[in-house]
Amino acid sequence: MNFLLDVTKERLWETANKTELLEFGGQVFLIGLATIFAVLCLLWGCLAIFKVVFHDLPAKKSGKIVPEKKVVEAVAAPAPVQSNDEEIVAVIAAAIAAAESESGGAIKFRVVSFRRA
Repeated sequence: MNFLLDVTKERLWETANKTELLEFGGQVFLIGLATIFAVLCLLWGCLAIFKVVFHDLPAKKSGKIVPEKKVVEAVAAPAPVQSNDEEIVAVIAAAIAAAESESGGAIKFRVVSFRRA
């Protein structure tokens, strides 16, 4: 237990072996983890208390607790998109031609077939 009191750099490396160092590191890790979760729980509790004090109690005192109404509107199905395959082929061919002209004809590309997906 005296090992925990000798935390200075000189004494720590001189007096401790590897198992004591690992044990000390594990203790520091667990204490830090427990501290973080304890503070997190305290914050969560504070927020829960704030909700009761600032939201629920004033609404009960004034008698204006209004349940949320869910409004569901009918939405028409979108119209199916009609595409013209010839226009799509023309756009793709134009893009390929533009890429070839920009690269100076270095791109060799040939359309072999078209399949409907």
